[in-house]
Amino acid sequence: MKIVTAFLGFAAGRFDGRLGYAPMPRRGSVMIRAAGEEDAIDNRNDRNAVSRRSLFHTVGTSIAGTVSSGPLSALLHALSENQNSSCEMMANAMGLVQFPCPPGELSNTYHMMRAGISILEADGILSTNPLFLTNREDALSELGIVQVEEACRVMMSRGINPSVVKYSLASKCIETANIVATTLLVGRIVPEFTFMDQRGVGYWDGKSLDSTEAAVWAMDSDEAGDEGRGGKPPQNDDGTPHETLFEQVTRLRQLMSILETQYSGDDILLIFPDGTSPALLSCLISGIPLNHVHALNFVPGELREGVNMDNVRRLFAERRFSPQYLNVLSKGRDELLKLRKEYEEHLVEKVGSKKLLMPTPKKSDSLVRRRAFGEDGGPQYSPDIFSAGALGALGGLAMLRVDKKNSDDDNESVAVAASNPVSVLAYVDSTRSSVFGHQVAVPLAHSSAQTAVMDVVDTTGLNMFEDVPVMSKEDRIKAAELAMEEYLSQDDDELFLASLMDIMGED
Repeated sequence: MKIVTAFLGFAAGRFDGRLGYAPMPRRGSVMIRAAGEEDAIDNRNDRNAVSRRSLFHTVGTSIAGTVSSGPLSALLHALSENQNSSCEMMANAMGLVQFPCPPGELSNTYHMMRAGISILEADGILSTNPLFLTNREDALSELGIVQVEEACRVMMSRGINPSVVKYSLASKCIETANIVATTLLVGRIVPEFTFMDQRGVGYWDGKSLDSTEAAVWAMDSDEAGDEGRGGKPPQNDDGTPHETLFEQVTRLRQLMSILETQYSGDDILLIFPDGTSPALLSCLISGIPLNHVHALNFVPGELREGVNMDNVRRLFAERRFSPQYLNVLSKGRDELLKLRKEYEEHLVEKVGSKKLLMPTPKKSDSLVRRRAFGEDGGPQYSPDIFSAGALGALGGLAMLRVDKKNSDDDNESVAVAASNPVSVLAYVDSTRSSVFGHQVAVPLAHSSAQTAVMDVVDTTGLNMFEDVPVMSKEDRIKAAELAMEEYLSQDDDELFLASLMDIMGED
């Protein structure tokens, strides 16, 4: 309304001429022409001249009054509301997709397909490591090519003509997408590098396809839960992911959000490398608990058109209690026990002891303190430490060198001490008195389940809790004199004289 009025006003302001009625050569005809002030017009025609601005102003006012009232105003208002509603729906569709998706909520039609059987699958090998998905061994086998061609004939017979083909970067998916695009003449084939990857099974990767897949089905059915957060395969050290269903849900949500943002009103064919990924996406769209995902698993080369909440729930009701599905779960529970036992044996062989698999209870601070101090809170030590210190002090004044024999003995003792995990620790009590004794190094545990393995070493003669009688002063002096006489009886030759000269020089 305002636009029409403004246009008429603008047009009226562009011309400042006059509209005059000039007689035409023919009888009964008139001509409207622009007449400026400099035009030579008869006085009788000037009184009939009308300003162009006045004409457009009059017409614009009439149209504006008609538009601003009456049924035309209501029609324009309804059109404006529909336009705003359409913009709001488009803005909502471009956000993060939230599951489940009732019919009509998604802006595209999605067809799902599993790639044909690969060479590895034909050999009965399960491969889930994304680093090897582009290898030649993961390409389509001869049977897989036949399965994809059959799926193309089904799509042509049903009138399915996808405008976009979105496929995983696995070799079998690449070849499947090329066959589909060539057969159905699809112009847009778009690779997906991450979000369509199959679920990684960790340590179970590379094992038998039938038995391992059945074990995974049983694990998900019994442990995954409604959201798929449980049931995680064991980890491996070769980089193969070990994922739950919930971790794959994150990738699929990102995939759908991108597709809903990039496309609108398209028929999109999704080509997955495995049967669980499209089944999981079907469960998310229809709101089915994820622990029942394998009831909807795809077989190699299978196609499902127009996946939505209604047809997925009908298919789930047919397959949930099917004998074939229940037999796979029963077989999978037995295989799951075998695989987990095999993994435990692998860990035992790897670390050398099964103790690493057993959690160690947390040791309290009071227990550690009792091992370092006495039961009464005082320091725990051997009473003969003072006599050993006196002997060391007297011997240190005289011994300034060590002969070859003593050096070898010391080296051997150092080697033994280095290989012995029993450490000599110094504990300081509240009186700041250092107490030295042979202790066992006990690490302070920070968690209630900490893995630890300690070798038991024979420490004969080192009992810190046994009372040893204290030597008298006379006995200590006598022992020191005997040690000195034994040392002096050795033949030191010139080295001993050199040592005495060094002592005298220092004095």
